Amino acid sequence: MKLGRVIGQIVSTRKEGNVDGLPLLVVKYLDENLGDQPRSAACVDTVSACDGDIVLLCMSSSARMTKYTRNVCTDNTIVGIVDIISTGGEDWYKKNQM
Repeated sequence: MKLGRVIGQIVSTRKEGNVDGLPLLVVKYLDENLGDQPRSAACVDTVSACDGDIVLLCMSSSARMTKYTRNVCTDNTIVGIVDIISTGGEDWYKKNQM
């Protein structure tokens, strides 16, 4: 899994049948300090993420293992919205404080 930040939405009036009805978001990859990486990706959203949310991403064949993405042509799926990240018992990211 990777961490990313939602930076936009994709609107597509025509999609392949098995992707139809699934929301697509643009996600910027993040490093271990939540700094932006140079890459971004179009991701199927299974958790109703919003712009600015830090999200968990599954890629490759794992991206197709959710109840919404079985047999869907996706290589990137948002599977969680991060609320808190802590190390050594200390929180260094909290969604509501950023």
